[in-house]
Amino acid sequence: MTTMRRLALACAAVVAMTGGALAQAYPTKPIKLVVPFPAGSTTDLVGRILAQKLGPALGEQVVIDNRGGSGGTIGAEAVARSPADGYTLLMATIGTHAINPALYKKIPYDPVKDFAPIAQFGTAPNVLVVNPTVPVRTLAELVAYARAKPGELNYGSSGNGTSNHLSGAMLAAREKLDMVHVPYRGGAQAIEGLLRGDIRLMFYHYLPLLPFIEEGKLRPLAVTGAERVKSKALEAVPTMAEAGMKDFVVSAWFGVYAPAGTPPAVVQRVNQAIRAVMATPEMRETLSKQGIDPLTGSPDDLDRLMKAEIVRWAAIVESAGARVD
Repeated sequence: MTTMRRLALACAAVVAMTGGALAQAYPTKPIKLVVPFPAGSTTDLVGRILAQKLGPALGEQVVIDNRGGSGGTIGAEAVARSPADGYTLLMATIGTHAINPALYKKIPYDPVKDFAPIAQFGTAPNVLVVNPTVPVRTLAELVAYARAKPGELNYGSSGNGTSNHLSGAMLAAREKLDMVHVPYRGGAQAIEGLLRGDIRLMFYHYLPLLPFIEEGKLRPLAVTGAERVKSKALEAVPTMAEAGMKDFVVSAWFGVYAPAGTPPAVVQRVNQAIRAVMATPEMRETLSKQGIDPLTGSPDDLDRLMKAEIVRWAAIVESAGARVD
C-alpha cells in the first residue's frame, strides 16, 4: 500500500470517528425549532407535535420559535443564516421550500443551497370551503357563480406562497375566473375573515375548519387530496377530481431542515430520532387525528421531493400567472 493511500485511509478514519463522536455528543443544550408561521397555524400545530416527542428522543428540550410573515420566508431566512450546528432547525413547508422560489422574483434564501434536508414529516390535503352566504353547494356551481360575477368573489389564504393560496390561483386560472386573492398573516386570521364574510371562499387544511363545517358556519365543496378525507363531517365531500376537475391534487407537506453545512452526523442523528418517533403507533395516531398523513424518510428522500416539487410548482405558478415581483 502506498504512503498516499495509507494517508487517505487514515484521514477517512479520523473523519468517521469525529462524526461518530459528534453524533454521540449532540445535543448538549436545547434545540430551537423555528416555525415560519404564527401560533395557531397548521404548521405550528405540526411543529409542536414534533417538538413534544423529538425532545425526549434526543435527550434535550426542543423549543418552538414562531417567526411568521411573508409566506414563511422570514422564518426560513432566519434558519438559513443561523449557525450550522444543529441547534436551530426549521419546520419547513411546501410553501417555504417549493412554492416560494417560483412565486417570488427574489427570496432571501435558496431552498437547495442554504439548507440541509433532514426528514419529511407528513402531508395534508386542503378542503375548499365557502361562506354560506355564497349560494353554491358544488364546485360546478361555484365556478358558474364566479363566472357570472367577475371580480366580486375573493378568496383568502394563510399568506402568499402557501399551498392554499396557489390552490385558489390554480382554480381561477383553470376556469378563467376573475377572483381576488386576500393573503392573511396566518391560517387562524384567514379563517376568522372567512367566518366574518370578509372573504368568501378559501382552500385550507381541513382540521381547523371542521368545527365550523359541523356547525354549518362553513360549507365544504371539495378536497384536494387524491382520496376523500376519512372524517365523518367530510366523508361525503368529493375530491376535486370527483367534482369534475381532474389533475387538481394538492397535498401540503412538511419537512425538517437545518442550515447548510450542518455536520452530516448531526443530520443523521436528528433524522434517526424523527424516524424513531414516527415509527410509534402513538405518534401516527396523533398525526392522523390532526388530519396529517404520517410520512417520513431519509434526508435524500426529502431532497428529491423538494426538487421535484420546485419544478412542479414553477409550472403551476407560471400557468396561474401568480408570480409576485
